[in-house]
Amino acid sequence: IINLSFTQGIFPKALKLAKVFPKLKKNPSTSIDNYRPISLLSTISKVIEKIVLVRLLNHLTVNNIITGQQHGFLKGRSTTSAIINFTELVLNEIEEGTAISAFFLDFSRAFDCLEHDLILEKMKNMGIRGITGKWMSSYLKGRSQTVEIAYTLNNTIYKIRSPPLLIDRGVPQGSVLGPMLFILLTNDLPKYLQEFCQVMMYADDTALLVAEKQIPELEISSFVALDMAKQYCHQNNLILNDRKTQQLNLGRASAVIHGLPD
Repeated sequence: IINLSFTQGIFPKALKLAKVFPKLKKNPSTSIDNYRPISLLSTISKVIEKIVLVRLLNHLTVNNIITGQQHGFLKGRSTTSAIINFTELVLNEIEEGTAISAFFLDFSRAFDCLEHDLILEKMKNMGIRGITGKWMSSYLKGRSQTVEIAYTLNNTIYKIRSPPLLIDRGVPQGSVLGPMLFILLTNDLPKYLQEFCQVMMYADDTALLVAEKQIPELEISSFVALDMAKQYCHQNNLILNDRKTQQLNLGRASAVIHGLPD
């Protein structure tokens, strides 16, 4: 089955159904926003994905495709390397006597918003085409999911499952390839913002570092950088969560910049 999947460029249809469990992130449990959808996928599906991920990483590494600002799910890079690089950037700016604002972006439903045709086009530009490109298209498209909720009544556990629903975007939460696909989608973000700020990324966790000699200039540059980040999100069908995006002032920065640009 696995060999046929690769040679024909087709991901088995029977493996495209995901059983979704709502996992509580924080209280109160009565708010739907406090749940994260976790997809339960078949074991064979994950085996196939792991094989593809190894081959994909080899292609990306050999051709030096992934931006150096990305530290997630890559050999030799980690949260530690991200923190070290971020700290070095900040210290260098402080030594120059600049005022710094760091913005930690929050993407709403990052894995759920991934547009299939857009990521496939970007992967094609990275040299992922032919049978491999066909397989990736088959893997992403034609998926469906059903939601299952368990509850207890009179000391007996019952389960309710919704009818399957076809999904036309996103990747399953809990999939092997999901994080890497998001990394590929946003691989061009640092280049898009290079004129306005420095970027540090760990999968979907993204930090922008804006530095200027004077506080008024810092405030203007920060708004420009955030506005460009919002434009990038709009072009790539991502949602930037204003409420959860955080600002940290460093060095000589003392002004508080309120909110994201409209």
